[in-house]
Amino acid sequence: MSTAMKRSCLLLTMLFIAFVVRADKKITLSATPAQASIFEIGKDGKEVLLGVGNAVIKVDKDLPFKIVVRLEGYKPISRTYVNAKNVDLPKEDRIVLEDRLVKVTAQPYDARIFINGVDQGTNAGWVEVKKDNSVTVEVRKTGFYTKTKTYYNRSGMDIPPIDDFITLSDRAMFVRTTPADVQVVVNGKKIAEGNTEIVIPMQSCVTVEYIKDGFVTVEKQYCAKDGQPMPPVSENIVLKDRQVSIRTTPADASIKVDGRVMGNGEYRARIPYGQCIEVIVEKSGYVANAKNYCNEDNVQPPPSADHVILTLDEAFTSSVQSDQANLNFTIETSKPEQDAWKILSQITMNYFDNIELADRETGYIRTAWNVNNFKDNTIRTRIIVKQADIAPLKYTIKLVSEYSGKARTSVKEDQLFFPWDRILNTYKDVISEFQSRMR
Repeated sequence: MSTAMKRSCLLLTMLFIAFVVRADKKITLSATPAQASIFEIGKDGKEVLLGVGNAVIKVDKDLPFKIVVRLEGYKPISRTYVNAKNVDLPKEDRIVLEDRLVKVTAQPYDARIFINGVDQGTNAGWVEVKKDNSVTVEVRKTGFYTKTKTYYNRSGMDIPPIDDFITLSDRAMFVRTTPADVQVVVNGKKIAEGNTEIVIPMQSCVTVEYIKDGFVTVEKQYCAKDGQPMPPVSENIVLKDRQVSIRTTPADASIKVDGRVMGNGEYRARIPYGQCIEVIVEKSGYVANAKNYCNEDNVQPPPSADHVILTLDEAFTSSVQSDQANLNFTIETSKPEQDAWKILSQITMNYFDNIELADRETGYIRTAWNVNNFKDNTIRTRIIVKQADIAPLKYTIKLVSEYSGKARTSVKEDQLFFPWDRILNTYKDVISEFQSRMR
């Protein structure tokens, strides 16, 4: 055989060997974790299991070989191997699954799912958590309390679940308050000031108080129980009725609101929106104090608290309490009418300078008012005598004692005076003198 022929045979042999090598390339595949399954992906897209953890594949010439490595809870990895010219295929290939997958399902069905704050709609499907990272998932629906979960793919942290079913059950409502700094107290515990979210656990009720100094507290109950109306999605709470916490000195002084006694020493007076109230604090021996509190637009609002201090009534210390004030006392006398009339007139003139009316024939005497002005009170006093009978001779005597509760009240303003169960010291013996001298 010639040298040329030998060279030709050698070349053909080398080409044949090269062809065989390219046509029959084997690769050993290994997967991590070892439980991962290795599948071949056919031309029709169907997957055929090659092995779990390990597999050996043969890559034909110029025909791509597609595989996918899967394990529940991990993001699958796909590879394509091509035995082509100038392509250096590895003998071994290690495939490591690192990124996690969580299948998230939400209930109610129309709840929206947010992944790291991005709205994914009502069906997020698979949530990918890359290695050394975390993902926060929120499930939201109006009227329900939002649930939040964070999945970690980091060493030392809990492994994310393969499936997670997130159910919204607790109700939630958003409250807007006016004024803005109203305290929101749920079941006795303050949770916020002003606008806030209130959570109502499923199959339970909560009691909410809306509190601010100077305002009447608003209390409401919200329930999330089967068969009962659900709480509103949102609510506007407006505190409008005012409240004044009144404290008195002395501590046992009575507190009247619009004429009605409401308490002693302390009382929270309510002022409905658009109205005014009159509060009178009084105690015997002290000057009464009257105040008006108004809850109207464009008017200075009432204080949240008011300490009312009563001052001593000088008229009180200048008088005695008596059951003889403002009552008719009947005096029977055996004296002749002329003598009796003279005695009546003398006693009356001893105490009162001015006789307003005197008529002996009818046996009637009425004095003018004697007025005594004190720092915080005005007292007026008069005597009225009437002949009650002739045989036997009888007279009725009335010591009229009245007060105004204010300094320098005009004696002519009858509507400002009220009966007083006390008698000024000047007149404390007048009835007794009539009784003793008319016997």
